[in-house]
Formats: sequence, structure tokens, C-alpha cells
Amino acid sequence: MTDIDDPIDIPTRIERQRKAMTVKQLADLVQLSTKQIYELVGKGHIPSYRISGAIRFDPHHTAVWLRSQHS
Repeated sequence: MTDIDDPIDIPTRIERQRKAMTVKQLADLVQLSTKQIYELVGKGHIPSYRISGAIRFDPHHTAVWLRSQHS
């Protein structure tokens, strides 16, 4: 799903999503495993919310969080 030659950075690609993202969608975009995403959520390191037990990510909040991870 991610193209290394794409000139748009990952936070911008996430921000352009029209719907909340699933764990798998986010994992694919940031090139982490779903297990790593679940661990980040469990530790409260990444903004997320639950709908009927399913974890979802708001594109805007996720992009802001991802940008804050750059050092």
C-alpha cells in the first residue's frame, strides 16, 4: 500500500483518509506489525478510540501524533 517513491509523507497520507482507520490499515501505512500497533494502543502511546470493542484511529489525530514522533 505504501510506495517509497510517493512524494507525499506518511502523516499527510494518513490525514487524507476520509474514514477512521483500522489497526491493519494503520500498520500497513506506518510499516509496523498489527501486534506493534496493539502494543502502542495498550500503552496509551497512540491516540485511538473503540467502537463496540474495535480499535479505530482518527486520521487527523493520528497524523498529529505521528508528526510529534520525529526527533
